[in-house]
Amino acid sequence: MTRIVVLANSKRPEGQCVAGIDLATGQWVRIITRQGDGIPSFRCFFDGNFLALCDILQVDLTRPRRVAQFQKENQVLVNWNWKIIGHMPPSDLRPFVRDASPILHNHADRVAPTELEALPTDRWISLELIHPRKLSFGRNRFDDHRWIASFEDKAGVAYSLRVTDPIVAGRLEEGESICPDCLLTVSLTKPWTHDAKEKAPLCYKLAAAVITLA
Repeated sequence: MTRIVVLANSKRPEGQCVAGIDLATGQWVRIITRQGDGIPSFRCFFDGNFLALCDILQVDLTRPRRVAQFQKENQVLVNWNWKIIGHMPPSDLRPFVRDASPILHNHADRVAPTELEALPTDRWISLELIHPRKLSFGRNRFDDHRWIASFEDKAGVAYSLRVTDPIVAGRLEEGESICPDCLLTVSLTKPWTHDAKEKAPLCYKLAAAVITLA
């Protein structure tokens, strides 16, 4: 069984994107079903409580037969005999922070598949835990019900990424302020386009989790 500290439980079209650090190896793991999809939301409740950031999850996993496109962290859930066995204080997450620039391959909010195809598979990275500088939140100017996290990386490069952390998005929607002293889990999507006839698919960076330190 694998013990994972949960560093993302965000919404995706087919369920939840659950990811975290394997405490035995220090490596990222994104949990997927045998169909390659996200985790059904109802499976993320344990004794009536929704799987939370920093929960320690014990889970039975296996590696897929082939590496998922650009997401080498993906591992397949063997069964639903998973359970929460503890909780980690956010302050204990600092050893897992990657304080670097750029974040996930480049300084943009998206990555072209051709850029990733030019790399060997072992250099694909689709998850990072960062400590952002000058973090702030605002509404998406194209959709008032979506939120954007704006921040700078170690080198002072600015990013603006869509927030998919459902808890923080709900708090922002209620008018609550979020302390800027946070860690962010940044996740890279599979190649996607809303209109294949007009635009080529791209891999988008998301603020998949906001973990308050203060």
